[in-house]
Amino acid sequence: MLSLPRIAAGLCLAVFMSAACWAQPRVFVVESYHSDYPWDQDYRRAIQERLGKRTQLSYYAMDTKRLPPAQHQARADEALAMAAKIRPDLVIVGDDAALQRVGSKLAQQGVPVIYLGINNNPRNYFPGAAPRVSGVLERPLILRSVFELGKAVKGLRSALVLFDDDLTSRIIRDETFVGRDSMLLANIHVDLALTGSYAEWQRRVQGAAGRYQAIWVGLYFTLRGADGKVVPGDEVLRWTAAHAKLPLFAFWDFAVGKDKAAGGLVLSGYEQGREAAKMAEQVLFQQQPVASLFPVTPSEGRYVFSRSALARDGVELPARLQQRAHWLE
Repeated sequence: MLSLPRIAAGLCLAVFMSAACWAQPRVFVVESYHSDYPWDQDYRRAIQERLGKRTQLSYYAMDTKRLPPAQHQARADEALAMAAKIRPDLVIVGDDAALQRVGSKLAQQGVPVIYLGINNNPRNYFPGAAPRVSGVLERPLILRSVFELGKAVKGLRSALVLFDDDLTSRIIRDETFVGRDSMLLANIHVDLALTGSYAEWQRRVQGAAGRYQAIWVGLYFTLRGADGKVVPGDEVLRWTAAHAKLPLFAFWDFAVGKDKAAGGLVLSGYEQGREAAKMAEQVLFQQQPVASLFPVTPSEGRYVFSRSALARDGVELPARLQQRAHWLE
């Protein structure tokens, strides 16, 4: 039979553990997209690994890649209402839509905000100074990828870069192509095509062989079919790989693999989430003001390739790229 002192000690321990749990910082993660999206899955995994045991994590997905634009603000309003209930100690916003519609509002209310996956200049989302915001920038290595991998495609003179017409895609066109639809890159003519129509995407892929020598796929998650519904991204990518009849490369790691793109100089959502979580740790556990943290751009990308897809496309990498490559198979 337990003595009264031992019972009292046990009760004190239980109370202490409960208080310690309650004292954990509350972190609210607002996703621009949805939890099934590979990019979101990767950065959520990184955040969970670094913050899952030290904070109380809550999530909200705005689903802007599948919902029509007219519904995006309503989703943002729901995220703001959820934040008001949670009263987070820090908010992490993933990608431009969440920063524009949610993060900017919370920062103005005095909530520390860490962003990730931002393609635009973050200052564009704030009417004035934003002293409680910092984070991780995403800069797809489009021109460098075309230039470097172009050396693996014999006779490359023209390349097609395909994107959907989502917010991120439009920002990339403005930032990388300076608002234009084509450019000359070291004697390679590069055309950029943005479309929201799956039929138009298919038409461009099927007609590419007579005009280009390679295709790069960017983002393809908001393409809509004849019924007005968003076509699943995996379906788009696998169809593209099967019908391109040209070497197919990518800018993000989730698009590389067997029956997908052959490879590329790619970015990773995991890396973005890891860096954002590191910054959150500095704010929550080292008491560093967000304003003292400079925005970061994590890396210069990784060369990731699929051996079977390279063989399918008849591409042999130069020895220099083979030595630097991360192979999926």
